[in-house]
Amino acid sequence: MIPRTFPLFVALRYGIPARGTGTSGFLSAVSLLGLSLGVFALIVVISVMNGFERELQSRLLSLLPHVQLLTPNVTATDSDSSNTQAGPQNLDWPSLRNEVLKHPDVIGAAPYVETTVMLSANQRFHSATLTGIDTVSEQSVSVLHQHIIAGDIQRLADTRYGIVIGRLLARQLGVIPGDKLNIIMPKVSITPLGPMTRQKRFEVVAVFEVGAELDQNLVITNIASSQKLLAMGSHVTGLRIAVSDQFQSMAISDSLLTQLAEANIFASPPTLIDWREKNSSLFRAIFMEKIMIFVLLMSVVAVASFNIISIILMTVTDKRSDIAVLRTMGASASDIRRLFILQGLLIGFMGTFAGVVLALLVAPNIGSLLQTVESLSGWQLFDPSVYFIPFLPSELRANDVVIVSGAAILISLIATLYPAAKAARIEPAEALAYEH
Repeated sequence: MIPRTFPLFVALRYGIPARGTGTSGFLSAVSLLGLSLGVFALIVVISVMNGFERELQSRLLSLLPHVQLLTPNVTATDSDSSNTQAGPQNLDWPSLRNEVLKHPDVIGAAPYVETTVMLSANQRFHSATLTGIDTVSEQSVSVLHQHIIAGDIQRLADTRYGIVIGRLLARQLGVIPGDKLNIIMPKVSITPLGPMTRQKRFEVVAVFEVGAELDQNLVITNIASSQKLLAMGSHVTGLRIAVSDQFQSMAISDSLLTQLAEANIFASPPTLIDWREKNSSLFRAIFMEKIMIFVLLMSVVAVASFNIISIILMTVTDKRSDIAVLRTMGASASDIRRLFILQGLLIGFMGTFAGVVLALLVAPNIGSLLQTVESLSGWQLFDPSVYFIPFLPSELRANDVVIVSGAAILISLIATLYPAAKAARIEPAEALAYEH
């Protein structure tokens, strides 16, 4: 009777590369190396993508609200591009703001006016989203003042028709603080002189830099100037809302909507858009990139698994007589099958473990490693004038490590099934006769 632990003992002898000989030992080493590199690269790349996603979220939410409340007769025509059209609002927004602030998870709320405009300066044109803010209450929602790189943000409250623009947009239009630019409305007004576009001259009072797409498609003015430009009187587009937990913004929005319905402020329900819904295209693209990279780099692991098939097939061929002897000693076909499955799993475990350990060492420190390489070589990989994020962020997540490790081991297991089944079908008499 063969002991139950005997297949594991034999698998350890066959599966460790140092104990392999010739081609078998070489392929074992190659398999381990391939698995290790595949697992290492996959974890590191996904960690970097997590870091970029986190950094992008942080930069976007430094200027964008967690939740936008649109009054019933304002339509979010394109939430991904922030194209909200402002119309006349018969709304007492101070009372609405006070009601919103009663919610336990709301930490700030500020009125805003928003529309899409065309900017013109130095015979250059660029479209952007114009957002009018209340400079006092806005401080509870965003940290615009922390991103000012030129000019004086305080002048936004004092200057009639003052405007703050992003660094990239300022460079594209060729303007600096103190310069003037024209804001052109997309609607045409009928005048005695014929159809004319409405436009107004604004002074650039400050330039901000977030390091995201907002730097080239967002301009900010005070709420009074935007209301005057849009002929809205004292009405607003809605409220910009900050919540205590940005990742629970959707649930908080639902709760807030229920609260507003009970307060009977609106004749018809308002629209609440959380930051993930507003930027859904962006984060959906990041998610799809993660999936594609996972599939592509997992193919490296799959290629390494073909070596596992070769190793086990070669082992089966080399050890036909040993297998026959084991069968005559009482080993069943399932024992032989389990032996070679364990051999493949051993290689898979060893390669995966080595890749995980290496990734755990490199992934959290890849940004500092890159900076060291850049300082020694004098070559800058991420030029700040080109890239929104001029460094390599990283965020290692336990679930990513578990998923990658599990996938690598599962592929290794699948790779063992065919050669293990072939080994189990070897007949002792035939194998021994072949040897002699």
